[in-house]
Amino acid sequence: MWVYDLKYYWRKWRSTFFWMFLGFSMLFLFRMQIIGMVGGYLIYESDLEKVEAAFILGGNAQTRAEQGAYVYQNNFADHFVCTGEYHNDMADFFDVPDSEATMTKGFLTKLGVPSDQIEALKVGTSTREEAVFILEKCQKENWTKILIVSDRFHTRRIHQVFTSKFKAAGVEVLITGVSNDKYDEEVYWQKERGVVMVIEEYIKMVYYFFT
Repeated sequence: MWVYDLKYYWRKWRSTFFWMFLGFSMLFLFRMQIIGMVGGYLIYESDLEKVEAAFILGGNAQTRAEQGAYVYQNNFADHFVCTGEYHNDMADFFDVPDSEATMTKGFLTKLGVPSDQIEALKVGTSTREEAVFILEKCQKENWTKILIVSDRFHTRRIHQVFTSKFKAAGVEVLITGVSNDKYDEEVYWQKERGVVMVIEEYIKMVYYFFT
């Protein structure tokens, strides 16, 4: 009796088992390409054009400042605004930058951008908060075309947070990303920090989508 039942269920489910086996085999064979696409989706960059101001978001001050210097040297922007509210507790005891914004400005000046063309806007502890303050700044200065500088894996989320709201206000947003100096975005899965960054970015994107 059980043999009959086995044959019955095999005839009933064999096509399903076949397609499941084929699917898992394809996933295994192309796993590297799929993993690469997961990271690649997070990157959303614009072609660089002349803008009225470039905003360098808080975090990874040195590498982002280097991209800011590149933007300045190639005449894509003459005015820079550095954001980032996080307070450096060491500044209470030593002569060091007191915020991410101040630190980024310091790197920019060392890289050749004139100090009088850089503002340190000590606001924002998240991309969403920075977007609010940046839009207010654009409206105050009547800027209609700006550039956002951040890490490459942050650029999709920046596009998600900034673009529609700024477009409604008549401000065009260009986005440029910088490579992280702790891992290679093209093979991010080879470093733990790269894997953690990708996972965190998808969590943040889902959170921003639903809130």
